Amino acid sequence: LKTGTTSVAVALTVLGAGLTVNQTEVSARVTTRSQAQDAAGLKEKADEYEVRNHELEHNNEKLKTENSDLKTENSKLTSEKEELTQKNRELTKEKEELSKQKETLGLALDKTIDEKIKSDNDHKKEIGDLSNVNKTLKQALDKTIEEKIKSDNDHKKEIGELKGSNKISEASRQGLRRDLNASREAKKQLEAEHQKLEEQNKISEASRQGLRRDLDASREAKKQVEKDLANLTAELDKVKEEKQISDASRQGLRRDLDASREAKKQVEKALEEANSKLAALEKLNKELEESKKLTEKEKAELQAKLEAEAKALKEQLAKQA
Repeated sequence: LKTGTTSVAVALTVLGAGLTVNQTEVSARVTTRSQAQDAAGLKEKADEYEVRNHELEHNNEKLKTENSDLKTENSKLTSEKEELTQKNRELTKEKEELSKQKETLGLALDKTIDEKIKSDNDHKKEIGDLSNVNKTLKQALDKTIEEKIKSDNDHKKEIGELKGSNKISEASRQGLRRDLNASREAKKQLEAEHQKLEEQNKISEASRQGLRRDLDASREAKKQVEKDLANLTAELDKVKEEKQISDASRQGLRRDLDASREAKKQVEKALEEANSKLAALEKLNKELEESKKLTEKEKAELQAKLEAEAKALKEQLAKQA
């Protein structure tokens, strides 16, 4: 284009120096018709470049829209990533708390089991001691009852003998009554001790049952904590997997966005070059319209140069597109 512009300037200089005033009317008409044809050809090329320019602008707008959509999608994926990261932190914290709770419950369970086992052993020992005492007291009671029965029988026999001999005395009856009351009191005491032992035995049995219930409840709580911890671990793994998928999708989106930006830059560059060349062609067209006094030979040379430059420009635009 620069060469063409130089040629136009040279041609104008030569024209100014060599044209004469006495040109014929026929030569003027030929020159005017040739210029009109040149202008029509340039206008056609300018229209063609205008259409191409319009197509490039349309593609540029399309790429801008795609770029905006990609930015929106990237922002959305970034937000999702932040949410997943926050959820991951929360689940990790909850997992740590449950792990501490599990450890605490495990220690408490072990301590409770040890204390309950020790308490149960103490109760068993106490029950065994009470059973031995109960057995001893029962044997003593049976022995006392037997002795009292025997003594009572002896007293009855003696009373019968005394009645038979009419020698029963008031003092003997009183002594016998005191012995009988003492025997009854001892029997009552032994029965009270026996009842007390049975009650203690019931209390010990109830304590063992309570210990068993507490132990079962503690084991059930430990199982529940382990189950919750397993569920939390599975959910955490799922969140990590979703985060990896989101990262991979975001990386693919970034590559598409970079490619779109690069394509946009290339289109904008091609559009800028096309606009520049179109402006140059319009300038040449204007110069041609102003140079109506060029000779046929000069116009033919200029037309050939313009056509060559237009062809080269068209090929370059086709390659860039």
